Amino acid sequence: MHRLMTLLTLVSLIALTLFTSASADGRYRPETYFVAVDSLSVLTSGTYAGLPNPNAGRLTLLYAHYTDPPTEHFHGIGVWSYTGPADNPTIRNTSNNNRLPELGQRNRPGGQRYLNLLYANSGPFAGKWVSGRDGGEYSLLTIRPTAYLRNFLSDERVNRLYNSLRGRWTTTPGDLGITVGIELLDITPGLNIALADGTSILQEVGAIYIIGSGNAWEFDPVFWVTNDAPAVYSASFRLVDLSGVSARHSGVFHYDFFVPEPASMVVLGTGLAGLLALRRRKK
Repeated sequence: MHRLMTLLTLVSLIALTLFTSASADGRYRPETYFVAVDSLSVLTSGTYAGLPNPNAGRLTLLYAHYTDPPTEHFHGIGVWSYTGPADNPTIRNTSNNNRLPELGQRNRPGGQRYLNLLYANSGPFAGKWVSGRDGGEYSLLTIRPTAYLRNFLSDERVNRLYNSLRGRWTTTPGDLGITVGIELLDITPGLNIALADGTSILQEVGAIYIIGSGNAWEFDPVFWVTNDAPAVYSASFRLVDLSGVSARHSGVFHYDFFVPEPASMVVLGTGLAGLLALRRRKK
């Protein structure tokens, strides 16, 4: 068992090293989660085209979608949306695309179904199963305001991402003087939330943690459990405006985590070993 845990720790460290080494020169790295304020006033496509955008003026969690050929854009996660007939719709505070990993990804053959929890052999989470970069495209959980992208607009892909949908997501909380908090709405028993140094946050439903003000913040949550049996854990949140404009809170979104079977982690380790070999051949 100890050898297995050591292997899992090594796998986690290799994945982290591969990711951080690519950004050590200070260039833009492919951050995936952002926060902006929706600036679209009227919906322009779909069943409800022509109706007022129910997400307008609200904080929004965004997933940065990088594509090949390049058509970079954001996916709003759990945004406010309409439901029902177009001539008499109702507004709800979430959407069908409200889980991470996204449901569309899960429905593809071999798609990423969960965010894996990896065993930590040392550090503040030693002996626990924690969230972390494992090679999955959704697994880097750092959240930043879209203003972060303004530092890298000379990069064509970043420019396309930042200005996608005619600049719908270029207004950030800091532009409006908003202090952003994240509110815990629901959580599976046994799942815990902390900062990278091990400090516990959001310990009960209804708790709010301040994640940033201005345009230069980042939020790096760590999710962890002690149970090593394969199991699914979920946590539900919304972003809230702590500056006095309560109508600007986001829709509801959910993170889904999984303690994987040991065999699947061995496969991951094999894949990472192959990636390391490929990197060596390219040098």
